[in-house]
Amino acid sequence: MKALTLCLLALALGTPNFANDKKAKVEEDPVVWGLASQNVSCVIFKEFRKTNAKFWGVAITTKTFSGLEVLESQNYELTPKKWVEDQESLNHLQRLALKDKIKFVKIPEKFSDAQLQKARAACKEPSTTP
Repeated sequence: MKALTLCLLALALGTPNFANDKKAKVEEDPVVWGLASQNVSCVIFKEFRKTNAKFWGVAITTKTFSGLEVLESQNYELTPKKWVEDQESLNHLQRLALKDKIKFVKIPEKFSDAQLQKARAACKEPSTTP
C-alpha cells in the first residue's frame, strides 16, 4: 500500500501542471476584408476597446465599445482616423471598399512587429485572382 501511495505521489509530482503553465501566446493573423482582390489601395486598422463610465450618485453605468483606428494606408487617405466598430460603420466602410477598391486589414490593439509585418504583407499580396 505504501509503495502504491509513493508511486502515485511521484507520478503527481513528476507530471507537469498544465493549468499553471503560461501558454505561449498565439498571435492572431491579420483579418483581411473589403475588396480582397483587384484592389488599388490598402488601409491597416488597429482594433481597440474603450469603456466609458458614468457616476450617477450611488450607481455607476459603463458602456464598452470596439473601434478601429487607422495605423497605415497605402494609396488612400481615409477620414476619419477612428471608427466605431458597429454595423452602420462597417457597412459604410464596405461601401467605400467597393467604390474606391480598398482592401482593409485589421490587427489587434496590442500588436507585435510580426503582426504588423504580416498586415503589410497582406496589403502587398497580389490583387488579382488567378
